[in-house]
Amino acid sequence: METELKLSIAQPDLSRIRQHPLLLDHARAVPTEHRLTDTYYDTPKLELWRNGVSLRVREEGHTWIQKVKTASASSATLHERDEWESSLPSGQPQPVEIARQIKSEKIARLLRAASVSKALRPVFKNATRRTIWNLELPDGQLVECALDTGKIDCKGQTVAIGELELELKKGNPTQLFELALALHEDIPLQIANDSKAARGYALLEKQAPEPVKAIPVRLMRKMTLEDAFQCIGLNCLQQMEANVPGVLMQSVESLHQMRVGLRRLRALLDMFSELAPLPSQVREGVDWLAGELGATRDWDVLADSTLGSITNFDSGELRELAEAKARDLHQALLVSLRDPRYTQVVLQLNGWLRGRHWRRVTNFAENSPLASRASDAMTPLLHKAQRRLRKRIDTLDQADAAGRHRIRIAAKKARYAVEFFSSLLPRGQVKQYVSSLSGLQDQLGTLNDMEVASRLLSELEGSGASRAAPFALGYLNAAAEASIPHLTKSLRVARRLKTPIDK
Repeated sequence: METELKLSIAQPDLSRIRQHPLLLDHARAVPTEHRLTDTYYDTPKLELWRNGVSLRVREEGHTWIQKVKTASASSATLHERDEWESSLPSGQPQPVEIARQIKSEKIARLLRAASVSKALRPVFKNATRRTIWNLELPDGQLVECALDTGKIDCKGQTVAIGELELELKKGNPTQLFELALALHEDIPLQIANDSKAARGYALLEKQAPEPVKAIPVRLMRKMTLEDAFQCIGLNCLQQMEANVPGVLMQSVESLHQMRVGLRRLRALLDMFSELAPLPSQVREGVDWLAGELGATRDWDVLADSTLGSITNFDSGELRELAEAKARDLHQALLVSLRDPRYTQVVLQLNGWLRGRHWRRVTNFAENSPLASRASDAMTPLLHKAQRRLRKRIDTLDQADAAGRHRIRIAAKKARYAVEFFSSLLPRGQVKQYVSSLSGLQDQLGTLNDMEVASRLLSELEGSGASRAAPFALGYLNAAAEASIPHLTKSLRVARRLKTPIDK
């Protein structure tokens, strides 16, 4: 399995990276140059890609090598893939031949199937100039640094390639992020969340990738709390990063799922704030990103759902205005995700989590909760989340929108806490707890959407953009007021809830 960090570089900066002192000073030898042509094969229905597999034939000089790769494993930012390769006598792929060395029966069966092996055809091609530096870092870790330039060609459509791959050959993956941050200080880089294969297929399909929901966290019984924290954090980052390609194609649902991933991460960091405090600079970057994603999402919700809840009302004009606002913000978000600050935040978060850098500022010892078994040390964390929720319910004035919002956040954090550790908790109790809080969240979420919609509609009303805004504003305010009494039962249930570790 290869472990590599992919970064994209703007075309004007390609010459600068070749002369960067970090590459020149740590290279074990003169860099090597390769001219590569990669042809990707699939069936007319793209059966390989739709099953998470790519097959390419690489030509270099007068040699051909076929390679099968799986989609990236569940690892935030780092690309960890299974891959298999074999030599070929010509440029024609031999899927049945390579299937013999693949242990995954699902993949091997797919490649052997006559409906696949006999239907393969070229779908797109990469022409690449690859420059490789083999780096030896001061601590003895070995990294292969490959700079790829060229183009992807798909049915007459072309996309430029400017990509830096840092592949770990020996050592800790944390070093990849340290190296990337050092390069990023001098030359703006971007996280490359999709492979060349993914970019080629995007040209074929011309649609945003499917949004990626959170993958359930799987914790082992013998894990320490520190191990669990790292595992959960990377799980949140993976959801966030996996949705970036869709967000860049302005997918509303991908933005929602990216925001969920970031929200889960912030809840985790809050839960562990005393045990593993995040550096203030990184915290500021996380908060900045949350603000960028949230503003766009608010207008999406108004256009896609809130206006549709108004009965006996033609919301077409308002919806068009809200959609226009959302489109403008999606465009602005593209700039934010390509901003050097975004790259810095993602690299810093990954380096901090993978390198366990909280140990630099905390007195990590054998008696620290982080060194204890997660199955024991999670108890006070779950209790704290539930106590906070109860306290906010006890002091709530139901007519206070800000107070309702605070309860919504507390309920969300309590639910996330249990979901994070659910593999160590009784399944039935987890299901009941999560279901109860989800119901409360839905009610509070609807009220919050109405509150946000009122603010956004007031903006439209104030600008004179729509004469329909005052009616919609009045309707939503009345609907919110009418919904408040129905909260009482859900709040009472949430108040009485016991965490799944309590009998």
